[in-house]
Amino acid sequence: MKKITLLACGIFAGVSIAFSTLAAGVYSPIYQVNGGVVTKYELEQRIKMLRAFGTRGDLQGLALEQLIDDRLRFQAAKQIGITTNDEEVLGGMEEFAARGNFSAEQLLAYFRERGVHRESFADFVRAGILWRNVIGARFASKVNVSDEEVDARLDVSAVSFPKTLNVAEIILPISERGASKTRALADRLAQNIKNSNQFSVAAKKFSKSDTAIRGGSMGWIPLGTLPAQVASRVSALEPGQVTAPILLGSAIALYQLRGVREAKSASEQVISVSYLKVIMPGGKSGQAGQIAAATKLINSGDTCLDMQANTSKFGENAVTSQSLPAAQVPVRIGAEIAKLDPNEASYYVADNGAINVVMVCNRAKDLPEGAREQIRNALFSQRVGSFGDGYLQELRGDAIIIKK
Repeated sequence: MKKITLLACGIFAGVSIAFSTLAAGVYSPIYQVNGGVVTKYELEQRIKMLRAFGTRGDLQGLALEQLIDDRLRFQAAKQIGITTNDEEVLGGMEEFAARGNFSAEQLLAYFRERGVHRESFADFVRAGILWRNVIGARFASKVNVSDEEVDARLDVSAVSFPKTLNVAEIILPISERGASKTRALADRLAQNIKNSNQFSVAAKKFSKSDTAIRGGSMGWIPLGTLPAQVASRVSALEPGQVTAPILLGSAIALYQLRGVREAKSASEQVISVSYLKVIMPGGKSGQAGQIAAATKLINSGDTCLDMQANTSKFGENAVTSQSLPAAQVPVRIGAEIAKLDPNEASYYVADNGAINVVMVCNRAKDLPEGAREQIRNALFSQRVGSFGDGYLQELRGDAIIIKK
């Protein structure tokens, strides 16, 4: 009996050591970020989360960059005494889930099926909440949106958008190369392109916009039709100059200013946009098949009504109709529709790597109800967010990041 007891103790001890070793391996640090670490478990969870979102490309590289940034966000919050609680995190989870027409529990169930743990999603949301509060505390007092600036968005004849520009673009979808490689390519192009010919060659070789065949040329467009993040960069250029890389959500873009001329009459300018967005269904042929289907859809009708009729087979969730102030149009869509006339359409690569079609239905001076406050809030958020982007880059530049 004593021998059996000793044997059992030995077995249990061996099992305990095995489990401890396994746990140590799963939770072992893979990167040190200042005083914090990123673990193998966190990286695996973030990759699964990105895969659940439908993200394509270099998932490991993108997940690692996100986790390093999250560590810096947590550290910045701790440094100035900003915290969050479970109730706020749950609210953030609900808010995030609502973007896809889910409840938090529905999204968590979706994650569970794909191996993503609740705590991992909660940490992702917590980092976002803390960062929003950090940049609000640091920079909100530096941002003031005046009535005149709101009026400028409502009255495009004001000084904000006095000209039309000849612009060219290079659009680099992040899903094609992954975040790090796409950023490196964009930086290299921005540094090396010195004239319009070089820009055109690069656009034909690298850009994934339908303007690539034209050397990236978008033609003459009112500055006010561009997303605010793009308009502010382009308007600061001299003809021939190229912007620094601009993040458009699912893509990184470069723009070249090729010419400037006086704007047309104010009656022709735009402050609100109606458009359709169509999510192309996936298939065995992958992205190439989606592009072919998108091209066929674009050529199959002349109006938004035609497109709605032609996409009814995709299901009601595939088609979105929007009428928004120009300042509220999502930046990736805004960059696409800037080059379109009413009832023209094009496709682009979405955040998850899928192909979306967008068609402009109308541009007008009519605004949805509550547009002034929407525009004021959008301008405020953009400016605080810009400060935040710069601050995060500063934190990253000063950080001690060591691969373990």
